[in-house]
Amino acid sequence: MEAGALMKKIKIPIDAEPMISTSSKGDQSKWLVGNRWVKENTRGYENIAEYVSSLILECSTIPNTSFVSYVPCLIEKPDGTTTEGCYSIDFRGQLQEVTLERLFEANFEATDDILNNNAYSTEKKFNLMIEKIFQFTGLNVSHSLSQMLAFDAFILNEDRHTNNILFLYDSVTKIWKLAPLFDHGLSLLSDIKDYPLNIPISILKRKVKAKPFSSAFSKQLALYQGDPFIKRNLLVQKLEEAPYHLNRAKDVVLSQLQERSLQRLIID
Repeated sequence: MEAGALMKKIKIPIDAEPMISTSSKGDQSKWLVGNRWVKENTRGYENIAEYVSSLILECSTIPNTSFVSYVPCLIEKPDGTTTEGCYSIDFRGQLQEVTLERLFEANFEATDDILNNNAYSTEKKFNLMIEKIFQFTGLNVSHSLSQMLAFDAFILNEDRHTNNILFLYDSVTKIWKLAPLFDHGLSLLSDIKDYPLNIPISILKRKVKAKPFSSAFSKQLALYQGDPFIKRNLLVQKLEEAPYHLNRAKDVVLSQLQERSLQRLIID
């Protein structure tokens, strides 16, 4: 990435243990340094994908308390090597994090019973999941979760597995809440191993598969029945003003802004 000189360098303390974050495409090293989560690129330009996804959310009607912002950075490891990545502020506080997968396990059930049932339509799977979440937490997350899936369709997020949907639990008040939107590194065709830079975006976009209710972004997009929420003009302006070289991530966003199926998400 040519813009590396513009990035803040974060030094990983020698006693900091790397935590392995598992995605659908393998493991990624991350560290908690102070109140910052620092994540290393492993397959391409995940840091720029996170940053651009943050820009899109900033240019939306979604409250800024409902998503995590990411900043590209250089990572200086204890062995002296420097790599690229990004960082975000730790949003958990004193709350306990519980993934959707763990939520089901804690209630002696399995998400696979819903998600892998081929007799269920995408809508049926979604509605059953919403009912279970309400049963386990008292939360109605239908709107928030369907909007998350609509956003995933816009950014071509291929990593919305059941450990990337997170809930926060306050053990004192016994209150649950849905965690902010986070972890969009495997979006915007950031995986240059699977989506080579020399192949047209229009071709690559057709290869990307969605998660978790359907492999088709169009089917998951159809679950969202809310208002448009992405502000086109502001987003284009922010992309132009970005201090980093966004390269293909910017081109993917501009392409998505022209997709007919996504126009109902966009405010002109």
